[in-house]
Amino acid sequence: MADNSEFIRSMENATAQMVLDMEKKVEKACLLVENQAKQDCPVDQGFLRASITSETEVTGDAITGRIGSNLEYAPYVHNGTGIYAVNGDGRKTPWFYNVKAGKYKGEHLTVGQRPQPFLAYASLFNRDKIEKILGG
Repeated sequence: MADNSEFIRSMENATAQMVLDMEKKVEKACLLVENQAKQDCPVDQGFLRASITSETEVTGDAITGRIGSNLEYAPYVHNGTGIYAVNGDGRKTPWFYNVKAGKYKGEHLTVGQRPQPFLAYASLFNRDKIEKILGG
């Protein structure tokens, strides 16, 4: 009976190396989109821009890259609010809101905020580069 242990070990090493290489490619693609999103992000005080991060996760069956923000108001800036909400599920009547600091300080009447999809635009703008990084 032939000893296949060396072949099996080399196959396992090659598979591990391929996963590691793809993880690095996904990280690179995520950083590309993250940097573009930071450039495209609207700025009042800069908290939203500073909060944009990316991460890569390797599981048994997938390598996943995520880019986003952990700020509570990030989805509202990205998808819009009120009558401008992307999915049409925003508030339909005007309302008042109070800004405590920044260049928009004070009380304001609004019907909503237009969407500013900085993450979606960043991924679309870099689609060709992402495909090239990931190998087509």
